[in-house]
Amino acid sequence: MTESRDEQVGLRLRVVAVLGFVLIIPPFLARFDRVGQVFGVPVLAAYLFLVWAITIGLVAVIGGRSR
Repeated sequence: MTESRDEQVGLRLRVVAVLGFVLIIPPFLARFDRVGQVFGVPVLAAYLFLVWAITIGLVAVIGGRSR
């Protein structure tokens, strides 16, 4: 039973990795590469930080549940 749970955790982590990768490929980055600022931070930098933070948060949630 623990093996199937480990497989589920591995699958979820792979999905998060693919999602993180897809969100930083050039077609998505181009949508946010514009002049402007969000709370004083360039839009592209804010987008990249947000994607990074969400990815780290999802990994933390998945890793926390696996214990």
